[in-house]
Amino acid sequence: MSGPIIFDHMLKKTLLLALVALVTIAQAQDQRRLQFTIDGTAHDTIYLANYYGNKLYYSDTTVANAKGVAVFDRPSGYKAGVYAVVIPGPKYFELIVNEPVVEMKSDTGALNEHVVVQRSVENTLFQTYIRFLADKKKEADAIKQQMESSSDPIAKANFKERLKAMDTVIIAYQKELVAKNPNTLVAKIVKMSIAPENTEVRKADGTLDSAASYYSYRKHFWDNTDLKDPRNLRTPVFQNKFDEYIGKVIPQIPDTINKWADDLIQRMDDGGDLFKFAVNGITYKYETSDIMGMDAVFVHMAQTYYCPSDGSKSRVDWMTPEKMDKLCERARKEAPLIIGAQGKDIILTDTTETNWLSYYKMPEKYVLIIFWDPHCGHCKKVLPTIHEDWKSKLKPLDVGVFAVAKATDSTLFHDWKQFIRENDLDWTNVGLTWHVFNEAKTASWKFIPKFTTIESLNYADTWDVYSTPKFFLMDQDRKIVGKQLDVDQMAELVKALEKKKQPAVK
Repeated sequence: MSGPIIFDHMLKKTLLLALVALVTIAQAQDQRRLQFTIDGTAHDTIYLANYYGNKLYYSDTTVANAKGVAVFDRPSGYKAGVYAVVIPGPKYFELIVNEPVVEMKSDTGALNEHVVVQRSVENTLFQTYIRFLADKKKEADAIKQQMESSSDPIAKANFKERLKAMDTVIIAYQKELVAKNPNTLVAKIVKMSIAPENTEVRKADGTLDSAASYYSYRKHFWDNTDLKDPRNLRTPVFQNKFDEYIGKVIPQIPDTINKWADDLIQRMDDGGDLFKFAVNGITYKYETSDIMGMDAVFVHMAQTYYCPSDGSKSRVDWMTPEKMDKLCERARKEAPLIIGAQGKDIILTDTTETNWLSYYKMPEKYVLIIFWDPHCGHCKKVLPTIHEDWKSKLKPLDVGVFAVAKATDSTLFHDWKQFIRENDLDWTNVGLTWHVFNEAKTASWKFIPKFTTIESLNYADTWDVYSTPKFFLMDQDRKIVGKQLDVDQMAELVKALEKKKQPAVK
């Protein structure tokens, strides 16, 4: 097993949250004795690892005696789930922890192949199941190899039928295991692995209705999963299904993700381990996404579960106040800046410090807002190139540029004007200028509301300009339609938006 076996601090804290009485009961239920006799490990350090989602984390350590017997029996117990016994090498085999006593044996020569269950109904089922799957995989690999080496279409069709028949055999085996062992964790895990059935929808002519089939598949995706059983969290199957559903089954459109993420979370116990895993997992996934527009999912999650926008109580109790404050502040700043949001107007002066200009009053259909700093090396490198590309690619599409610069002292003010002249930046140039900035600090009433707004003078906070350059593409209604795109991407986006507005040809 590769990689460190460590608990993530936040996830560990999540698992430990419960009422004192419930913790006491849970610990009693979790007290177990796990014994493993592994020939060839005398006096070796043996590790026990547990799954949290689809990753293994360190759980406990013991030392094998002279006969290679390793016992795990800590007073706090072990939560039910899929675990791994790790020996030097490192090598490991997996097992089910769900009974008071588990006894198994093997040897270092063929750790997995020689596993024998001495005492455990769950692991007898589990080992039989994984060996059945291993045998079927070998058969399938052999058939696939034959199929790839054959050029005969009839033979290839035969191989495909054999693979299809093998899938039928595997599903039948899984269903029988589940039916005969309904109260076992093994059955729960196997059942989660079975895809929902009868999701194919046919049209009147017998052909597949792909759209209806997709909706049916999505609707029944979780049919074989108990979304209230916290043990699922400690099996790799659950997170694999969760990742597939959130990242692939649900179309990656923010509003759609928000709708179906809420639907899934509402089917879990509020405050339970699965609830915490889902809320934390979805929030983190889209908070760190590099895909434009996905910050809308992060904002939705933050303002629905962490710091509800309606003022109701937070549904998250596993974060420190400091981390919660940072997350909520970030969501507050990003909420007005998501794709589709109405942009706040910016009214600042040009280089004369007398003409107050607003991007809302620009005549162009689209406006590219550029935030930059005259002392930002990267800004000075890219702005002349963007200017040339704008003239050739964006200006013909009726896209104007509203370039907002930081010019808050005499040096910045001078360098700003000089850079504009040297590079012939003949688009709309405005800035938070030296004299306006200094005077507004003590007498903002001279400018607000006669000439500008507080949001304009504080544009860095309003538009979350923590680094430069920063780009926003605004449509004719001055709503945000693009962020941090290059010129070619903006041109394609504008063309796509214009095409969408055109009436359909009948």
